[in-house]
Amino acid sequence: MLVTGADQRQGLAVIRSLGRRGISVVAAGPDSNSLGFSSRYAAARWVYPSPVGQPEAFVDSLCEAARKFQVRLVMPVVESTVTVLNEHRDMFESVAPLAMASREAVSLALDKRRQYLLAQEHDIPIPKTVSPTSMQEAQTQIAALHFPVVVKPNNKLDGTGASPDDFKVAFVPDWESLQKLLMAYFRHSVVPIVQELCVGHGIGFGVLMHQGQPLACYQYHRGREFMPTGGVPVRYESMPIWPKVQEYSVRFLRAMGWEGVAQVEWKAIPGTRDVVLMEVNGRFWASLPGSLHAGMEFPFWLYQSQLGEAVQHSRPYRLNIASRYLQADLKRLELVLRNTYPVSSVPLPSKWREGIDFLLDGFRWRVKGDIWAWDDWFPGFYEGWKIIKYYVSRASKRAFEPKAEG
Repeated sequence: MLVTGADQRQGLAVIRSLGRRGISVVAAGPDSNSLGFSSRYAAARWVYPSPVGQPEAFVDSLCEAARKFQVRLVMPVVESTVTVLNEHRDMFESVAPLAMASREAVSLALDKRRQYLLAQEHDIPIPKTVSPTSMQEAQTQIAALHFPVVVKPNNKLDGTGASPDDFKVAFVPDWESLQKLLMAYFRHSVVPIVQELCVGHGIGFGVLMHQGQPLACYQYHRGREFMPTGGVPVRYESMPIWPKVQEYSVRFLRAMGWEGVAQVEWKAIPGTRDVVLMEVNGRFWASLPGSLHAGMEFPFWLYQSQLGEAVQHSRPYRLNIASRYLQADLKRLELVLRNTYPVSSVPLPSKWREGIDFLLDGFRWRVKGDIWAWDDWFPGFYEGWKIIKYYVSRASKRAFEPKAEG
């Protein structure tokens, strides 16, 4: 079994879920310090070239690893590896099978504009959204929206090609700022998605689909996101499944022809149980560790379903089990305390409340860690070392910065 994305927390979660069941896992990541390489459940390690900067070399490297270790299945975990392997799947699947949905379904999951069009066809609510292809179109289409708006690339890996982070999610307060941003998009031939900012808490719905049926479902509340305006969850908690969320999610994934794991992200309208679709992630989600803490072994169940085995899942998951990504949660706390957020999609508590909640989470039995595990402690120590190194480095830079003379 080969798992990509060993440098990410969801990659580590996949390695642990499989390794704890005696499955031999080859942990593959883009550098020798990948987080998952330090796990006791990594039977072997493989460093591959950047799938963004060197896609052909990445595929060749993964083919070499699959042959060398004679793997039965390859499980791509992060979006960059899913994207490239989907483009080269004919060649790669002659070496080893991929635990992925069909080529067309994966392409759809990577294309937000097509996702929103499909959602509208199937009566699934979405935010007010436009996708202009020129400044002339933008001037006409944006008139239907109210500021502030959210701007994001149609595909997360769109950009100049140098980095998947060239165009990130941006929150734009007015038309003048939007014009400048859209000009950068069009200059680099990147398709923008422009949406009205949705106010409300984020909800994630994780699911394993097999032959059109949901084999396992899990819902969680995105309690703290790295950016209060929305973004990667750094503290989240399992919750009961809302029937409307499950019905919409399964309906949409069936329309996509989806097979395997996916996460459907929603925004809950305050004071109601109504939701609007944010996006579908056709892969393991960043907050996967929380699923495992709640008893939802999605990686192992995907492994079983891909190999034609019966998925052994009967018990309901544990509710109100929280997990947090400590490194990112610390950075978020600092940003909140510094008041660096111009706008928020949810009401923010006071600075004192934020600080106290952060500290108390370290003593609450139901709050687990994305990286720390008692049976696999070295990745947790590695995370702690990275946190200390980051803040020591910042303190050193401040100490040696030349002070301006008054």
